[in-house]
Amino acid sequence: MGLKLMPLITRWKRSRPMRLSQKRTTPSSGVSQMHREGRLLVLCARTTINEFVRVELMDLVGEAIDWELVWQLSRAHGVAPLVYRNLVAICPAAVPPANHEAFRRHIQANALLNTLLAKELVMVLDALAAKGVHAIPFKGVTLAQAAYGDLSLRECADLDLIVDQASIPQARKVLWSQGYQLTSQDMGDGHEFDEPYHFFQKKGGIVAVDLQWVMARRHFGFRLDRSAFWARLKPVHLPSKMVMGLCPEDLLLLLCVHGSKHAWEQLKWVCDVAELVRRRPALDWSRVLFQADEWSCRRMVLLGLAMAKSLFEIVLPRAILHEIEADADIPALVRHMPKRLLKNSGQGIDEDCADALYVALKDSWWERLKLGVALCRAEADVITRPLPWFRFQRRLRWLFTCLKPFHWVAVKCVPSIRMRQAVVRWLHSAG
Repeated sequence: MGLKLMPLITRWKRSRPMRLSQKRTTPSSGVSQMHREGRLLVLCARTTINEFVRVELMDLVGEAIDWELVWQLSRAHGVAPLVYRNLVAICPAAVPPANHEAFRRHIQANALLNTLLAKELVMVLDALAAKGVHAIPFKGVTLAQAAYGDLSLRECADLDLIVDQASIPQARKVLWSQGYQLTSQDMGDGHEFDEPYHFFQKKGGIVAVDLQWVMARRHFGFRLDRSAFWARLKPVHLPSKMVMGLCPEDLLLLLCVHGSKHAWEQLKWVCDVAELVRRRPALDWSRVLFQADEWSCRRMVLLGLAMAKSLFEIVLPRAILHEIEADADIPALVRHMPKRLLKNSGQGIDEDCADALYVALKDSWWERLKLGVALCRAEADVITRPLPWFRFQRRLRWLFTCLKPFHWVAVKCVPSIRMRQAVVRWLHSAG
């Protein structure tokens, strides 16, 4: 019996350290591009730590770590609660006392703020519903509960509410009646309700509400007031009351669109995607892809999932992985974000070059061409700015060269024609 067991014991001894060393020496492609402090953030910014990650983390803190940089990056990327919780659980002695205290104070303040935001959200939703305004909470405390299972584990700044564009005037009146005042700038020409964001601050308080009907910035737009969202709402259980929020599939889609809009500058946004996928193993992936196709954001969704897979090792269906790997741009883009965590940050992608990212993420050549024309008309700096990761830059420069004469005619000649027409009309009226 002993002779028969010896080969089994030998194989077990050989295989156990090999698996651990392989995990330590072959990190995911995204983490391998990062400096030590960035790798530490990624290893800690998660709700569950397996043994492989724990071993990697222990090896990492044994090296020379700039803990002040870890603290600053944790705050900048919105992942301080997760980082602090895992550092305290795994290697508390490695964190210097000053940074330990800074983390602790920040975490306490975040927990108090999120509790306040959750209570205020319930009151605001009730006040809006009483006046017939339907609103959907997006991100914030409902995301903390749905994806993290704990309000204190995600940093939240305000209350983001999706409201139908036609309901914006009434929603603003309700917020005014609840003691909020408008802080965003209106256009002042009678079209202020067309503004994508309506930001309100509570008088004498720290709570802010952002009414949104579209996710927008220059050269980027995605409608939020879609009837499909309201038809698929799911309950989210907050401490004081249940509220209705986005279903997991719609929430995942919007998280990927939002992250792409901001060029995934914050690690928190990647963490949101990873935690939602982990917590919802029964996601309807067919619906996610179908809806992404219908709303022309398929490659944004694939990029968000690829980021989460690369940094947080989430489990994705084989079909999703195949689409990511078969894409000409997404695997390359993943290696350049988040910029501030990379060893060579000069090669990273951030919001300063978001226009180029938008071009790269368009689902069709026709959409890419339309955006390219818009960038050429605006003479965007991404046309001439060196961006090694942007494979469409040569085509964009060629398009700009071709359109430049037409642009000159439009700028120089059209105003002259209009001026001559105005003079003729004035002469006719004077006569």
